[in-house]
Amino acid sequence: MSERAQSLVLGVLGFALLIAAWEICARNGLVNPVVVSSPSRIAAAFARQWASGDLATDLATSAVEFAVGFGAAMVAGVAIGLAMGLNRFVEYAVDPFVWFVYASPLIAFYPLLIVWLGFGFATVVTVAFLLSFVSIAVNTLAGVHAVDPSHMRAVLAFGGGKRDLVFKVVLPASVPHILAGARIGLGRALHGVVLGEMFGSNDGLGYSITRYAAQLKTADVFVPLITLVVLGVAINQASGLLEARLLRWRA
Repeated sequence: MSERAQSLVLGVLGFALLIAAWEICARNGLVNPVVVSSPSRIAAAFARQWASGDLATDLATSAVEFAVGFGAAMVAGVAIGLAMGLNRFVEYAVDPFVWFVYASPLIAFYPLLIVWLGFGFATVVTVAFLLSFVSIAVNTLAGVHAVDPSHMRAVLAFGGGKRDLVFKVVLPASVPHILAGARIGLGRALHGVVLGEMFGSNDGLGYSITRYAAQLKTADVFVPLITLVVLGVAINQASGLLEARLLRWRA
C-alpha cells in the first residue's frame, strides 16, 4: 500500500472511530445528547432539512453570495494589484486604503454596513469581498514586483507596447502569486459569507446556524455547520488542483 493510500485509510478509520465513540457515549448517557447531539440525530436532522428543501435553499443562497463576493474580489484585487505594481504613483495613493481594509476589524463596521446596505445579499457580499480582496491585491502586487526587469526591457526593446508588457510578461509571471492570494481569499470569502449571514441576513447556512442555535436544536445546528466544513474542504482541494494545472507550464 502506498503512503498516500495508507494515510487516507488511517484518516478514514480514525474519523469512523470518533463517530462511533460519539454515538456510543450519547446512547449510554456519558454525554448529554441534547447539548452535544449525536451522529444519528444529526443524520436524521440532515434528512429532514434536505427533504423540506431548507438545506438546499440555504446552500444555494450561500453559494451565490460566495461566488459574487469572491468573484468581485478577484477581479478588483488583480486589477488594483497590477495597477499598483506597474505605476508607483498609483501604489503610493492606493496602498494606505488597502492596508486600512486589511487592518480594520470589519465586525466593528457591521452596524454601518447594515445601515448603508440593509439586511441580506448586498451586506453579505460586501463582507465577503472586503475579507478576500486584500490578500489577492497584495499577492498580485508582490507578483508584479517579482518580475525579472530584464524580461520587461526585452519586450520593450523588440517593439512591444504596454499591452504586450502586461499580458505577455507581467501577468503570466505573476500567476503563482495571484493563485496563492486567491487560495487565501477563498477561505476568507467563505468566512465572510458565514459572518454576514449570521448577523445581517435572513437566509443562508450562516443564518440557519444562528436560528437553530437560538432554538436549542443542536442536531439541526450541526447540519449547516458540517455542510460548510465540507464545502470549505471541497473549495480548498479544487483550488489546489486548479493551481497545479495552471502552473504545470512552469515545469
